[in-house]
Amino acid sequence: MQQPARHTPKHLWQKIINIIAKLSFFIAAIGVVLTLIYGNDVSEANKASMGAITFICFAIGIVLNTIGNTSIPSLKPDND
Repeated sequence: MQQPARHTPKHLWQKIINIIAKLSFFIAAIGVVLTLIYGNDVSEANKASMGAITFICFAIGIVLNTIGNTSIPSLKPDND
């Protein structure tokens, strides 16, 4: 019978990626607020740019959050 994979604690890079993901979500939230505040005062091109940047930051946050929260097993062979 196969043993389940051993999952090591999160690596340093996963912790750093989690921090960057949270920062990306925060920037996306700021983008939403700025778009709502200045939405009527800017041209359509600027409004579209603000919406696109907000969407990209949110999408990056989702991807990085998934990478940071994934349980990566140790792939090193056992020393028998």
